[in-house]
Amino acid sequence: MHILNSQYHDANKVDNGFWREIGVKSDAITETESILLSARIKAMLASFKMPALLELCELYDIAIRDDEESIKDQLRSLPLEQRHLILFLHDFSNRKKKTIYTYYDNLTLEETQYTKSSLAKLLHLYKTNPVHLIQIFTWYLWDNRASGKLFVFDKAISSSVAHNIAREYNFHVRLRDTLFQGSGNKNYYRVFSSSTVNNKVLILLYRLISDAPRPDFVTAPRNREVSPALFLIDVEKKTVEIKALTTEETSIRKYLEQTLGSPLSEVQTEVFTEYKKEVFINTIIKGSSTTAIGQPVRDFTIFKIRFRNSPLKNSPKVTLELDDLDIWPSVEEAHAQGVVNLESLKDLESMHFKSSEGSRVIKSTILENGNVIFSMDDSNLDQLSKKAIEKKFIEKFGVPLYREISNEHFEEGKADKVDYLLAASSVEKPSPYERSIIATLKDQKILEESVTKYFYCANCRIDYSYEDPKDVPNECDSCDGQQIITKVGSVLNANINEVYKFIKERIKVGNTVWFVSRENELNLGSTKLKCMHLTTIRNEEKHLQLVFADKSLQKSALKYLNRQMKPTLLILIGQQERMINYSDYSCVEPANFGKIYIKGEQEFSLFLDEIYETLERRTKTFISATANAAFHAISNLSEEKLSKKEYTDKMFEDHVYAMLKDIFPNAEKWGKEMSGQEVPEGIFTVSFRDDKENKVYQKVFSYDCKLNTNGKGYDLNISEQRKAVQYVNTLNQNDYIRAFSDHHQLSGHIFISNQFRENNFKTMSEHFYQHLDDSYDTQAIFLDVKVLCYLYDNFCKHSVKLNNSRKIFYRDLFKALMAEQVTVSSIDNVLRKALDEHLAEYKTLPTNKITLELKGQ
Repeated sequence: MHILNSQYHDANKVDNGFWREIGVKSDAITETESILLSARIKAMLASFKMPALLELCELYDIAIRDDEESIKDQLRSLPLEQRHLILFLHDFSNRKKKTIYTYYDNLTLEETQYTKSSLAKLLHLYKTNPVHLIQIFTWYLWDNRASGKLFVFDKAISSSVAHNIAREYNFHVRLRDTLFQGSGNKNYYRVFSSSTVNNKVLILLYRLISDAPRPDFVTAPRNREVSPALFLIDVEKKTVEIKALTTEETSIRKYLEQTLGSPLSEVQTEVFTEYKKEVFINTIIKGSSTTAIGQPVRDFTIFKIRFRNSPLKNSPKVTLELDDLDIWPSVEEAHAQGVVNLESLKDLESMHFKSSEGSRVIKSTILENGNVIFSMDDSNLDQLSKKAIEKKFIEKFGVPLYREISNEHFEEGKADKVDYLLAASSVEKPSPYERSIIATLKDQKILEESVTKYFYCANCRIDYSYEDPKDVPNECDSCDGQQIITKVGSVLNANINEVYKFIKERIKVGNTVWFVSRENELNLGSTKLKCMHLTTIRNEEKHLQLVFADKSLQKSALKYLNRQMKPTLLILIGQQERMINYSDYSCVEPANFGKIYIKGEQEFSLFLDEIYETLERRTKTFISATANAAFHAISNLSEEKLSKKEYTDKMFEDHVYAMLKDIFPNAEKWGKEMSGQEVPEGIFTVSFRDDKENKVYQKVFSYDCKLNTNGKGYDLNISEQRKAVQYVNTLNQNDYIRAFSDHHQLSGHIFISNQFRENNFKTMSEHFYQHLDDSYDTQAIFLDVKVLCYLYDNFCKHSVKLNNSRKIFYRDLFKALMAEQVTVSSIDNVLRKALDEHLAEYKTLPTNKITLELKGQ
């Protein structure tokens, strides 16, 4: 029998059997009369507000109405098959909302995201692929089983092989047969379903426990009752957790060891806390003379050690290695020189040792809760040798192998613990330290706990939901069972609004040079991010943007933040910064909230300074990278993208500014940042020296972006003309512009568009001439974005030569910009002289010729 994922991979094969398999009462729903179906949908939609209804409109391609009732009427009037689907999904979502949200947020979906209701999420996933519902069902069973036993693989395991366990039939057959043999050929098993998310492989197994008819109202069906067993492989962390009977656990371990080619060692469930932080640190940084037992550990030479980060700039990994010699004197010297340090258990990534028992590598694995496991590949080691090495390790460092070790003695470990608690929906058997943090976070309202009750029949296991416990019947409506059981569950949730308040208050009360200058919310499609803008008291030109995220951000959101070209601290709430590669987003620096929470007020101020300095050092890098991405985006702009609104005016504004900023460093973007105020998209300056006149010229331009999507050219009508003149008159009165510009006003106001209407050129210029204040002569200038791309392309290609002739380049570029219409021909004229090496202010040393000469060529 094939796994459920394979049976229903084709959406056309979805039938009542599919819904029964994932626990939906599909037969009862399909047999309900049409009028009653509408009533059930009406009751279900009663609590839905407009944002959630709009998502359903989009998914069902329903015309959007102004009021909620009209939309609800349309949903109740859907074809019968669609109404059945709504009720199927609603029934499926009962008590699974937390699992649904977690699963949905962990998926990488480049398309539209739905955030307002679990029904919209499920409908989106079902339309994408019905198998998603099977995976959610699998995760729901996993979430509702008590913690199992945790094991760690001694070797690195193959991601592809681990995924094959979830997908390939021959792997399922071997697993089924291994379990059958492990039961003494008594119990039959089936690989029922699986899920693969974020390099985690979850398998649901069914064991047949009985095969007998069951009483039924119509006819007694054959009932093959099953008992579930589950295991979860985390490829990245090299761990597997098994929730199964002891005999099943043994068989699963055997199968995984054979299939993945690595022994499994059990991680003891009780977290190890009985070590001293100072002793552990000293066994590393003073390793020559310090051990946990206070006397030398014989026959245990560490000759290579690797640290995950270091105090050096950009925190690189550091590896120290000697040929079979004790590494500790080198570590001590490296620590004295500020090259290595130990601020957390997780800083120690691996160490290589040799002893009479053999040579091995001991590696550390970081768990989601911030704790650490040290393990080694003990293949081909007998038990006596393995125990001898374990004894030497704990005698040397004071911590054991193959056991979860608490990291809460370290500040970074405490920070990781805060992040873990903010991400966890519940914590089983919390440690005293975890209980104290949970209590504190609750008092601060950063962590909220919601308690839910649900009821089920002890006989037939049918679930009931009641608002008031008094409404719970004494007997089951389905089987007349006499015992209705109440089950209480609690869920922990992070409150992003309170996190925001916490950060804001820390900035206010701390001895910091930063203050909050502005607050807003970034709307990125279905994602909304709270945003705080900081400025320093001493220097108002220093700006830092704080963005708060309690869910994984899609690449599109990160690209948007990067496109803004603002130094941005991304505060991750209940997430791990190492789960996302931020190297492509150079103006974004992530930090876990836990790290900020643990720091004192003074430390937080220094932390903000360090973040700003880190991002400031990257300024040139991220401006050039963002401008280059903008150039390619506009160059590949098509009518199809415009007509489908895949490319928006906001993207156009960001892309134009990125290229301008790279060419003209002294530039500022306003646009949506100052929405509602009478200001253009932004300004930039052009400065150059004229050696003949021995004078420096300083020019200022404002600009506006006009994206045309209908293919007819942007209409610069009378309203646009009035706005442009108003912008110019306002800026021409600005004291800073008047003091900077040698002309004491704007030289020009540039309209940048992908398509103009040529008849607008004359009318706009005439409007400027007639309506500008009498003392101003700012010109209206028209720049097709294709010409801007042409300029930027050549600016990048010839950056060295243009830098050698920057006086001529910016002088002639100013002249080109002062024409009513900037053309490719006028840009060519600028480049012709600027690229002429005979006119260059600086020459280029032919370093390649020197190299060839030194090589004797």
